[in-house]
Amino acid sequence: MQYDILYDHCDFVIIHKPRGVTMHQSSQSVCPALLDHELAQQYFIVHRLDDQTSGCLILAKSAEAAERFRVLFSSHTIQKTYIALSDQKGKRKMGWVKGDMANIRSGIWGLKNTQTNPAVSYFIRQGLGNGRYLFWVRPFSGKTHQIRVALKSNGSPILGDTVYKGTSADRLYLHAFALEFDYDGTNIHVSASPNSGTDFHALATATEFLHSDNVSSLAWPAV
Repeated sequence: MQYDILYDHCDFVIIHKPRGVTMHQSSQSVCPALLDHELAQQYFIVHRLDDQTSGCLILAKSAEAAERFRVLFSSHTIQKTYIALSDQKGKRKMGWVKGDMANIRSGIWGLKNTQTNPAVSYFIRQGLGNGRYLFWVRPFSGKTHQIRVALKSNGSPILGDTVYKGTSADRLYLHAFALEFDYDGTNIHVSASPNSGTDFHALATATEFLHSDNVSSLAWPAV
């Protein structure tokens, strides 16, 4: 399996994680053996993507670098931007989704009305004119299935996400599109368009949607 390297630094690497690659293992916080073998070095996981989610993934090259990223993520100074497709418009065009999350059953999560330790996300919808809707999502916390639950709560479950009542498709249409953060005084901004899935391939031809100018022109809230 090919792993595209999007950014290579002496302390870390950012790769384009393919869908279908698991990030879970029983011990240690190092990358699974498959990634170690493909990239010829031991890497440390500093954040995770669901098995069926593709996109930008940071891997630290040392325990010291992993600790630096732990601090960056815990202080919410790494900006993550995801894209998702849905065939359902949903209730709102944009807005916050905030609430505690609870494991309902067998790894299926639900959004609660309480705010003790909430999952926090902001989304913006763009109609594609073909019965599909593109959702831009920025999570400001790192809860399991956070974006999937947030969009379901809006009445716009992700295409292919049958766990959360989405329409069946050839993949889960959720992709980690971009990462932006400062590291040693350098602003690092990395993005990657999805490279699998029939509907993502169709979207990739509409360059006005996935162009960086489109992302920056969206009405993101001040945080």
